Amino acid sequence: MGHPVYMRNKQRALVLSDHYLPCGIELLQHVGNDQFLQILNRSFLALICLKLGRRSEALTIAEEAFQDALAQGGVLAPICELLLSSILMETGDQLKAKERLEESVALLGKLAFEAPLKKSNVSVLGTIASIKHGDFGLKPEAVHRERIDQCLFRIRMFGPIRVFHQDEEIDAACWRTVKSRHLLAYLAHRDQPVSTDQIMEDLWPDLDPQRASALFHTTLYYLRRLLQQFSDEELIIRGSKRYQLRPGMILSDRFEFKAKATFALGKPMTKALAEELEATIQLYTGDYLLDLDYQWVIPVQEELKNLYIELKQKLAIYYLQNEMYTRSVLHLKQIMDLKPYSEEILQLLLTNYAAMGDQLAVKKQYTAFTATIAEELGLQPSFDLVRFYKEISMV
Repeated sequence: MGHPVYMRNKQRALVLSDHYLPCGIELLQHVGNDQFLQILNRSFLALICLKLGRRSEALTIAEEAFQDALAQGGVLAPICELLLSSILMETGDQLKAKERLEESVALLGKLAFEAPLKKSNVSVLGTIASIKHGDFGLKPEAVHRERIDQCLFRIRMFGPIRVFHQDEEIDAACWRTVKSRHLLAYLAHRDQPVSTDQIMEDLWPDLDPQRASALFHTTLYYLRRLLQQFSDEELIIRGSKRYQLRPGMILSDRFEFKAKATFALGKPMTKALAEELEATIQLYTGDYLLDLDYQWVIPVQEELKNLYIELKQKLAIYYLQNEMYTRSVLHLKQIMDLKPYSEEILQLLLTNYAAMGDQLAVKKQYTAFTATIAEELGLQPSFDLVRFYKEISMV
């Protein structure tokens, strides 16, 4: 109990955060190795930076503490990740804060019975439970303008990759290699520390480790040189043999799209929300990471494409219900281009045409759909669709 590091950290904990004090003090009593104290020191330092308003530094230090804690194993990892969640919430990145929180819950749930921490375990579990059930003040609708304005770089990841510095696009001629742009997009996509081995596996999957390592470090060098032309601060940071983009410095359109889409899908439609959704879907300018031809990209592309379709369908139904048939048809036809075999979307489209009194369009659209599924899938329309068509043709 008289260990000088312990005493210093105890005093810092008392001054800095009543919220983390029970966890920190109890943990210090249970573990006394130097590695543990180093992780705890970083956690306290992150809190100090946060208190001083140095949020970017707080995030970086807290992430390093978490990665080291994760490598060490045990209960410190979920507590460090809870700290990360709190810092992210302070920076305005509430979606990422929620993701970190859920990861912390999962980690702690896995370890709760393996290494109980007496009262501190109850404290942490209680805190996490309160956040998980919505009592922590997280407001998903708050996509903070502050974070957007503070970012030095923005990267468009829908369609061809485009990188901007303070709203001015970095010219293609500035990139030494195409792969350096891919590496930046990859790190922005991962949005967390990633090991060298994982990077090589994801970006150079067909090469032997030695060749992949050489190309990775060359590409990293080129990318760092390019970014240094626009900022004195190192934007690609390394800790515990992992690389990441410095938090809060680069904003992707994926973040903005997912944040706004997630918020909108959880709310009832209004005229104001419809206007917001129209603006949100404009962010989707093509398949996500279109330039990256890797297997791991495909499921992410599908996830975001389905989210885009869901937004357009929500708009189409709203316009249909409010007799704005032309707008509804426009969205539904665009969805049909992406989901040409969807009977659900077809029925909505036919409903619009029938409401407009355009029976010719009803027949033409239905005939084209049945011909497509017969020719391309060898299928006949379902019984429900046939019945729906007969009923709507009589309107």
